[in-house]
Formats: sequence, structure tokens, C-alpha cells
Amino acid sequence: MSEGLIPYDNLVGESRKRQTKALDLFAELVRYPSVAVRDHPTILECANCVEDQLRRFGYSVRQFPTGGSPVVFAERNVGAPKTLLFYQHYDVQPEDPIEEWSVPPWQMTVKGERFYGRGASDDKGPFVANLVAMNLIEDMLGQLPVNVKFVVEGEEESGSGHLPEFAVPNANLLKADGGVLEGLAVNPGSASELMAGAKGGAYFELSAEGTPLFPKTDVHSGFAGAIPNAAWRLIWALASIKDMDENILIEGINDAVEKPSAEDLAALGNSMRSLEKVFEDEYGLTRTVMNRRGLDLKKAVYLEPCLTVCGIESGYNGPGPKTIIPARARAKLDFRLVPGLTVETAEGLLRAHLDKHGFSDIRVTRTGFGYGASKAPISSPFIQLVHRTATEIASPAPVDLIPMSWGSGPDYLFDPHAPCCIMLSDKDVGTNAHAPDENWILSSMCNSMAFVALVAERMASE
Repeated sequence: MSEGLIPYDNLVGESRKRQTKALDLFAELVRYPSVAVRDHPTILECANCVEDQLRRFGYSVRQFPTGGSPVVFAERNVGAPKTLLFYQHYDVQPEDPIEEWSVPPWQMTVKGERFYGRGASDDKGPFVANLVAMNLIEDMLGQLPVNVKFVVEGEEESGSGHLPEFAVPNANLLKADGGVLEGLAVNPGSASELMAGAKGGAYFELSAEGTPLFPKTDVHSGFAGAIPNAAWRLIWALASIKDMDENILIEGINDAVEKPSAEDLAALGNSMRSLEKVFEDEYGLTRTVMNRRGLDLKKAVYLEPCLTVCGIESGYNGPGPKTIIPARARAKLDFRLVPGLTVETAEGLLRAHLDKHGFSDIRVTRTGFGYGASKAPISSPFIQLVHRTATEIASPAPVDLIPMSWGSGPDYLFDPHAPCCIMLSDKDVGTNAHAPDENWILSSMCNSMAFVALVAERMASE
């Protein structure tokens, strides 16, 4: 550790003393069902709760209204040379299927070594952990070592569609020397991945329905030789988009994609974590798509675009037979984008591909708003500081520095103003983000608070 800095173990000890404070803050937030696409009145109450919590810790706070959920911006300017920015979100995923929860989703529950509730790991839990972390380092030093900003939005889970209404005209508020995207999770002796960017994302609904091309209602299957079947039509359209070797067949996709830099490829080549082991531990898989392994697997996950069928709906799916020709069929498609491939480009190429291959009757609707791909240079001082510090804490386990996350988020709005990153720990297996019984490990939360406090102190000293 650098001379003069508070030892990490001391920070962990102080964070454990503040565990109850963090849980109390989470308990205040979790009681608000804040699903952006559904819970509008409650999500406004949740935004007010976020504002109140920030004010209690001495922040100047302002809500920025948008066409959707408000953005909560908070700042403490202590006159420090450097500024640390936190991006968080107070919206969450729906609780469905609620029958699979063993605890109430909208109530904080502690069981064993974990605390439960929707948003525990994504992202109400990390928000309160970061908030308490800044309070921790302030108490230990007598003042904040850096200026601190929080941007807390309410539509991340549905594409952050209205966040640009805040971010674009208020770019000056986003300027910082480093940014944390939701959280920095590192645990002693456990591997982590530090990601300096994120893939973009676009979500589409493809549908086959509507007269005169398809019947106005389901039809007796005895007329299958005469009546167009919407389900088959959609299946054939989907089959034209991707082959059995996992190749995306949409013309022009590869031309739009920027080739990864030598720096990014070298970083991926130097990464030590085994994704094969991660997928086996987390999902019980012993074989990946196309049996990819090693660097080929990592390139597919982190650096290449991917296209996923997230759901298909058509016809009858109840018990027993029902002999019909479906009148309509719909599929949800998730497109993960990389630099060069924008949301608009992906949508245009998908439409052109379907038209060219005889599927002009298939409707394409973009749902949500989509994210652009974005990444900070992994050589930036802040990214290197976080990586160096995390490597010390996790040793002898590795901390891989990854150019882009496999997930998507609004990084593209922040990276022009601050090098931003997110870090995930392999210890946090089974936190069930987006699933029933969402949770976070208590010790991981405390270690995260200690680490974020350490990063803030080291920013000030370098």
C-alpha cells in the first residue's frame, strides 16, 4: 500500500461498522416498486427518497425532470483537485415470477450471509454502498479527499431513453477525473473483472400478423394447406438472420463494426479468469456455444456483436392439444452492439435484410431506446489506478482488465467526460440480479464500500 494511506483492512473494519446504516438505507429504497415501464407514481416517490438520502449526507441535490423518470443529480464540491462521479439507477426489474421468491421482493430481508430484495445487487444496494463509502472516507480523513457527484436515473432497465435529456444539455455536470458505473466489487482472494466500457444494446420485436397476409383470427389446422401460418413465417424469417454456426447473416454488419485495437486485444489476451469455469459455476454449463474456449470465447463475449432471441410467442401453449393455425407470431430480439455499429445502423440493416430475403411482411419495431457502445481507454490513469488497487486486494486471485462489458448501459453518455468503469467479483455468484430472490452478500457489500473509499483516497494522492 502507498505510504500515508489508510490500510485497506482498516477501511473494511470501518465499513462493517456501517453495515447496518447501509442496510437501513436499502430498506428505505426497496419498499418502492420502481419498475420504470410500470410503476410511474411509485418511481417518483423512489426518486424523492434518493434525493432525501443524498441530502442527509450533505449533498446539494437537484431533480431534473425528463419525458420519463426524473434524474437525481447530487454534488459535494469540497474544493479538491479531483472529482469522482458515480452513475447509479433507482429503477429495477419487475418481480415476476413472484411465486418463485422465497422472501417479499419489496422488503429488505437478511438471511444468513446475504440480504434480499429487488435491487439488492442491481442497483439500489450498490448505490447505498457507494453513498456510505464516501461518508466512511470523509469520517476517517476529516474531509472528503475528492469532490463527489452522483447521477441517479430511473430508466436504466428499460434503456435509459430519457437520460440524454439530462446528460446532453448538462455535460458540464458530468466532468470528472473518473467515474464508477454502478459499483466496484472486489473481494480478497477472489477474482474480479474490471470493465472500461460496455457494449451497446438495441431491442426489437419482430411480428407476423395482420390481414390480408395473415388471417384475422386463429384458424382450424385442417386448412393448413391454404391458410398462411404466422408462426412458420416468423420462424423462417428468424432462420434467415442467424445460422447454426452462430454467424449473424445480416448483410453489412461486419462492415460497420470497428476492429478491436491492439491494446484491447492484448488486454483480453492477458486476462486470466476462465469464463468456462464462471459459466459452469453460475449456470451449470459444461459446453459453450460452438464449444468456444479461451481467447475465442472471450472475444465473442466482450468484443463481438451478438444477436439473441429472448422470447417467442404464438398460437396455443396450454395443456393438451388445440389444433390451430396461429394468426400472429412475435419474437423479441436483443442486439448487443460494439463500436461502429449503432442502434440506428442495426435497425436499418435488419429491415433491409428481411426485405431482401422476401420477408417484407415481417414487422420490425424497436422497443425501448437503446444504448450506443462505449469504452474508455484502458490506459487512462483512473482505470489503471482502479486496476492496480484491485489487484493488490484480490491477490493472489487475478483482476482482469477488460475493454468492454458483456452488458449494456448508458456509458456512452459519460465516457466523453470521464473515464468510467464497473467491476464485478466472482465471489458474488448467486446474487440473482434480474431474477427472483435477488440478493447481495453482506461481506461483499462491506468490501465494496472499503474499496471505493480507498480508490477515492488514492485518487487524491496521485
